[in-house]
Amino acid sequence: MHRPHQQCDGEFDMTQKFVGTHVVGPREKLPSGKPWINAPLTVKVPFPAAFNAIPIVVASALQDPKHTSTYPDTFAVTVISVTKTDFTVNICRADYVRDNYTTSGWGQNLHLSYIAETPA
Repeated sequence: MHRPHQQCDGEFDMTQKFVGTHVVGPREKLPSGKPWINAPLTVKVPFPAAFNAIPIVVASALQDPKHTSTYPDTFAVTVISVTKTDFTVNICRADYVRDNYTTSGWGQNLHLSYIAETPA
């Protein structure tokens, strides 16, 4: 979607902005007896269309909007790269960490919400 911003000299500068969600899904648990380090899940998210310039992206974990009860899960999301066509995030579960920083996955259908916009 294009949105004009009027400059002081009367000319218009066009920016692009996408607001969206992406389904991440559940993260499968490894077999019992094999503790694993809470390594992030890396997810690449495509934009609906290419940007003209590399945008700024803000992303957050989101519980499945179709699920009516709440999950107590807490996630950390870090944007690690952005291009004109997609962005990549690392997602870690932050509420369930045991000794030696081992953890488990999650069963919920996790979503990612994001805002991507080129600077004016």
